Amino acid sequence: MSYLPPKWSIPAGVRWIEVNGYPLAYQDSGAGPPLVLVHGSFCDYRIWPEQLESFSKQHRVLNISLRHYFPELWDGVGSDFSFVQHADDVGTFIQKLNLGPVHLLGVSRGGAVVIEVAKKYPAFIRTLILVDASARLELPETEENLKAISFRQKLFSDLRKDVATGDVEGGTARFINRLIGPGSWESLSAVRKNECLQNISTAIVDDPLPLTTDEELRNFKFPVLMLNGEKSPPMYGVLISEMRKRGNFDPPVIIQSAGHAMNAQNPKAFNEAVLTFTSEH
Repeated sequence: MSYLPPKWSIPAGVRWIEVNGYPLAYQDSGAGPPLVLVHGSFCDYRIWPEQLESFSKQHRVLNISLRHYFPELWDGVGSDFSFVQHADDVGTFIQKLNLGPVHLLGVSRGGAVVIEVAKKYPAFIRTLILVDASARLELPETEENLKAISFRQKLFSDLRKDVATGDVEGGTARFINRLIGPGSWESLSAVRKNECLQNISTAIVDDPLPLTTDEELRNFKFPVLMLNGEKSPPMYGVLISEMRKRGNFDPPVIIQSAGHAMNAQNPKAFNEAVLTFTSEH
């Protein structure tokens, strides 16, 4: 079966492959055991400038753009944007490139995606690396848990309201500042701000997190590394703590002097944590 090329421009240095009927964009660098990087909300394959050189010295690094993220400038139309679809795409990507078991890293929303990959395609996982991963767990309804979960829900619902009223950049700024810290949006370069805004349609989809059961976490038989920023929103620490109660996971590595954007805020510590872990497995 043949497939039409993408309807949008593919930048120089970027490849694409048909995955479940979609032209998935990715970069491919380095050599060694495959390490697949999955970005979070507002992001795409371009979010790893501080990682690629370091990681590619030890790994074949494949940093992908999930379905409907840049280089597609999505209009928000369609029903194929979901965590489950993205996980199927990542699994198919690994299979079509014949990568074998991979080190699979996901950050934030991408963390939820790679958890879904691990649930459906465990044979494709050499290690799982969860960076402030989003997740929906079977949590007891304590005050701390409810407060933590409501943080993410309100973050996205407020963004959707802002975009609906036409305040796209203002809503994005408030989202980033609440997630990463006051002044974070203002400190970004014009290029990085534009990258965020190019992915705005993907951030306002009301896409509920899929439930990950206690049994599914207990069935993770591969090594798991969890990373948490010292200044990350409390929600991620709660999720890490609760996942550790259910699976055989080591304590998280805390990236000092960094928050949710830890790969950019303290890339030296972030890269060392990832590469130390992958070199051991």
